Amino acid sequence: MNRREFLNATAAIGGLPLVLGRLTCDTTEGRNPGVWRDRRFHTMPRRPWRKIHLDFHNSHHVPRIGVEFDADEWGDTLASAHVDGIVVVAKDMHGFCYYPSETGPVHPGLSFDLLGAQVRACRQRNIKVYAYYCVTWDHYLAAAHPDWRMRRKDGSDYMPKPGQTPGWTALCLANPEFRAWMDRHIREFMGRYELDGAWFDMAEPIAPECHCAVCRRRIVEEGGIPDDPETQRAFQHRIFLDWHRHARELVRTIRPDAQVDFNDIGLSRVSDRAALLDNIDIEALPTGHWGYYYAPLQIRYQRNFGIPVYGMTGRFLLAWGDFGGLKTAAQLKVELASIVANGARCDVGDQMPPNGKLDPAIYRVIGQVFEDIRAIEPWLAGAAPVTEAAMLIPDQPLDRLQDPYLYGMCRLLLESHLQFDAVEPSAEWERYRLVIWPDAVHPRPDEIERLHRYIERGGAVLAIGRSALGSDGESSWMSLYGFRWAGSSPYRPAYMVPQEDFTGLPCYEYALYEGGDRWVIQPPAVSVARLGEPLFQRSAEQYTSHRQTPIDRVTEFVVAAYSGRVGLIGFPLGLSYHQTGYWAYRALFEHILRRILPDRMVETNAPPNTEITVTCQIADANSANAQACRWIVHMVHWSPSRGSPAHPVYHDHVVPLHEVRLSVSLPLRRPAARTLRSNRPLAVQNRSGRWEFIVPKVEIHEAVVLEELT
Repeated sequence: MNRREFLNATAAIGGLPLVLGRLTCDTTEGRNPGVWRDRRFHTMPRRPWRKIHLDFHNSHHVPRIGVEFDADEWGDTLASAHVDGIVVVAKDMHGFCYYPSETGPVHPGLSFDLLGAQVRACRQRNIKVYAYYCVTWDHYLAAAHPDWRMRRKDGSDYMPKPGQTPGWTALCLANPEFRAWMDRHIREFMGRYELDGAWFDMAEPIAPECHCAVCRRRIVEEGGIPDDPETQRAFQHRIFLDWHRHARELVRTIRPDAQVDFNDIGLSRVSDRAALLDNIDIEALPTGHWGYYYAPLQIRYQRNFGIPVYGMTGRFLLAWGDFGGLKTAAQLKVELASIVANGARCDVGDQMPPNGKLDPAIYRVIGQVFEDIRAIEPWLAGAAPVTEAAMLIPDQPLDRLQDPYLYGMCRLLLESHLQFDAVEPSAEWERYRLVIWPDAVHPRPDEIERLHRYIERGGAVLAIGRSALGSDGESSWMSLYGFRWAGSSPYRPAYMVPQEDFTGLPCYEYALYEGGDRWVIQPPAVSVARLGEPLFQRSAEQYTSHRQTPIDRVTEFVVAAYSGRVGLIGFPLGLSYHQTGYWAYRALFEHILRRILPDRMVETNAPPNTEITVTCQIADANSANAQACRWIVHMVHWSPSRGSPAHPVYHDHVVPLHEVRLSVSLPLRRPAARTLRSNRPLAVQNRSGRWEFIVPKVEIHEAVVLEELT
């Protein structure tokens, strides 16, 4: 049977291939797509669940350091707040050390060994302790050694202009003298103190190019062209990885059991450095500039490498160094609940004031939240996320995964309660039941061949926006399935006119604010919505009314369609949803999902702002017996207060959910169910092979534990 015959056959049975059957777990290459859980989670190394990242950055303008520091009071404050791990500062971003360094400089306002006292206080209380070291951000070194700075192509550096306060000074990791300086520091603090590990911040280049004398010379020596952007990117990426390897080996020669962490600030291509990482901290203060969709996107990506992952939020109302800013316990609880529900551990950022005293109000709030996490840790340890879909992400070295269309897609998937991972195109996405290619991730030729094989084996694919085109951006890989690209609509906005009912309203022309493409279909493809276009594009020469020109005609082109298990949304859905949050886009997305993936893992009446995830614990990590599994369905209710254009939405008042219906498709024969937080048994019903139950109340976080009856 060829591909066209295969699709015609699947279309005849409503687009659901018979090969899928009941949901299965742990599919491997060569088998039918299924539901995925990474068994490496079951044997993860032990790590703290309640960690504090204690920033401490003090410029030379601060005259005295640690004048109110009392080691016992400091340590007792952490212990009373249920802290079991902490990162304390060895060298800060200003370049100052907080221990008696022979390499220096020591902060001029410090008169004692602060780092040593903090380490001893943690050891006495069985709190894991890691030393923070700022790498390429160092004001002292940047001023003392201008030749160590990264340079732009025009010769300029990243130092502040007159009237600006200092920012990231961007020292160059290729400079051997700079690296030797750091080696002396690392040998000092790792050799002198009983540390559990080192935590390296800003350990990546500020940009994918550096035109300092060292970088240009080395590129020439390697036979490259220093002015070529791709040569520069490849070189900087190698330097970046090389320093990771070097720093890790150096720490291990001093303290063989030490953990070595790097804050790589959301850079892509984790696959290139996974073997060099002991741990991944995802810095994501949601009410800072990260927002509420950065952390779940990053966690769902970085948890795929068999390495413990931390979601790092902060107690700050805004961003780092927000002295006087403090979240409520409810705000932190919902953030940490989302982190653990996604399979990560908790990390809360704080910043100690120069006097060295931890604020009791801050640690009262943190203590309430960490006590909440500690109570459910037995259901978190070794629990693997269970997923049915993969969202593809870009994999350009040294790029940050912060494109608006990725946030929009992450939000759509969360609000649709789809269980998904974010994966690189080179990953084994064939193991999932559904693969989503978002707005601007073009499949390469080899990936197109993989897509065709995957679809033949029963996998579902949703192509969005320009991902329906190949890497040349001009031809579509979807012609085999009845789709032909006819170019872009010249109008922005264009319009979406439903052909199938997905809104429950009379026919209406919904604006496509970011425009759309023109697609022509033929059987077996089925149109869901046609493309509408206005009379003219609004401009200085042609205009009417206050904003866009209204629709003038419904064209022969489609903007959304499906063909068997292949779906197409022919406009930049992720970007559009991120920019507007238009409910019609979510309704279309969910309608297409039902057409190409009718048997989803989770169905619920919970509102879109409820995040739902599924995890699995197993008694014997080497067992293939599904009956050994304990399945946990997490519900995290983001109950927002009103925001304003000037500040983000806050989650400081809880409006509980009641009578939440959940229906799950999991490999269970006769399960018992109970709520985790309230420890309440639930009645379970089998409806057409799915297990259904009702959760009486969800405040911030509730979970349902499903286990086989013996």
